[in-house]
Amino acid sequence: MIRSPLAILALASLAILGCRKEEPAKALDLVGKTPAAANKAEAAKSTDAARLHADTFVVDLTQDPVFRRLRDGWTLASPEADGSLDRLAKGGVDLVLASLPMTPGRTPAAALDEALATMDGLVAETGGKARIVSTFEDARTARAAGVMPYMLLLEGADGLEGAPERVDALSRRGLAVLGLVADRSNAFADAAVAPRDPGGLTDKGRALVTACHNAGVVVDLTHASQAAFWDAIAGASAQVMVSHTAARALRDHPRNLTDLQILGLARAGGVLGLVFNPDFLVTGENPAATLDDVVAHVMHIASLGASRALALGTDYDGIRPPRGLEDASRLPALTAALLGKGLPEATVRGLLGKNAERVLGHEPSDKAEERLRPILLDCESIIGEFEGALASACDGAVLADGPRIPPGSRLKARLVDVRRSPLKLEIFAEPGTPFQVEGQNLEGKVLFTHMVVVEKDGSGVLPLKPGRNLTRVFLAPTRPASLREVVIWGQ
Repeated sequence: MIRSPLAILALASLAILGCRKEEPAKALDLVGKTPAAANKAEAAKSTDAARLHADTFVVDLTQDPVFRRLRDGWTLASPEADGSLDRLAKGGVDLVLASLPMTPGRTPAAALDEALATMDGLVAETGGKARIVSTFEDARTARAAGVMPYMLLLEGADGLEGAPERVDALSRRGLAVLGLVADRSNAFADAAVAPRDPGGLTDKGRALVTACHNAGVVVDLTHASQAAFWDAIAGASAQVMVSHTAARALRDHPRNLTDLQILGLARAGGVLGLVFNPDFLVTGENPAATLDDVVAHVMHIASLGASRALALGTDYDGIRPPRGLEDASRLPALTAALLGKGLPEATVRGLLGKNAERVLGHEPSDKAEERLRPILLDCESIIGEFEGALASACDGAVLADGPRIPPGSRLKARLVDVRRSPLKLEIFAEPGTPFQVEGQNLEGKVLFTHMVVVEKDGSGVLPLKPGRNLTRVFLAPTRPASLREVVIWGQ
């Protein structure tokens, strides 16, 4: 995409964010010294941030123009809008996913039709300045022509009225991303805020995920319960994302993702759109978030080794934005802050749009281990003494906050899904804990015995050789250990 010199200059001024202008080389301060080297370095970083931001195709996975139009009558040109066309241009945004909400008080089908018609109207009112696109290639073409492209994201599949086959017709209308569920459980999946027991995907939900895959529609797991999340990640081949969420380790919210969910999403090739909603970033009653809080969530996700899952999912026009990121025009400030924290340029580019492009563009993975999914584990028993309830610890996919196991006892787990080739086993427990791991085939023949030591980051990894008919594993700590999670990743 080509930007004018004036646009690049505007981005540069936004990214500098009040940094003092560098004085002429011969100028002296009150004690006769030239400006501090630190100020020069900061100015250089700001310039680098502006350049990087301007050169990146920036994607926001969630904004709410339809909600604002239906509630407040706003247009894409309204000066009050966080994501107005003017503010998008000033913030260097190149593609927005517009959320289609399900309006209360209407039948799901009528609400879906209203949302689609409302978005059509918003775009039509711009006089050609905006366009609905269904592919990433079309988005690039539109932006190169000076037009703001919007992709459509259906927030909750209730409007399909339990019929997965309707997704194909919606994709022809421009639907690019479909969320399985919203604020309440439906015929396809259970919601994070009110999970069912047993939860997860229903048979219709599995059929819907398959229909999305066949139609080239990305599945959005925002709002989904953990059980539904893992069902979709582990059992489906569709491309997945979580369009707007944050890290539960920093803010314990039912719609935020645990560290293992973030890793699972990254390894399955999906993306996480980091939301700017203060309720998801910080704790407290009527919380007020800042740019620094957003940066903290980015840094945590990067520290997990999940940088390839980072993306933007601001939820502008549906939230009360953080201080320092009040609207879309302020996004260059985030770029500058992340570079200032030492994040590599490639990681920041990934967050701004490259990772989203990989998913929305349905790009194939070029490395075998870039697409990993958890192979289901059925935790059958613990042989010997242990503390805690095994039944409550096993949920069919991973072991969450599992029991405390002493030496001499061992956990027995059976692989339920043997369609995928196992590539590595990962144990999450106290750092420094050694685990003896034994793998067997269906006849009980021992395939391997290895020692795995949990590293400082809280995980220990054992590479596995595919094609060895692995059906069950045994884990035995050599000292008392609380087992947090155990996963076998497969392809």
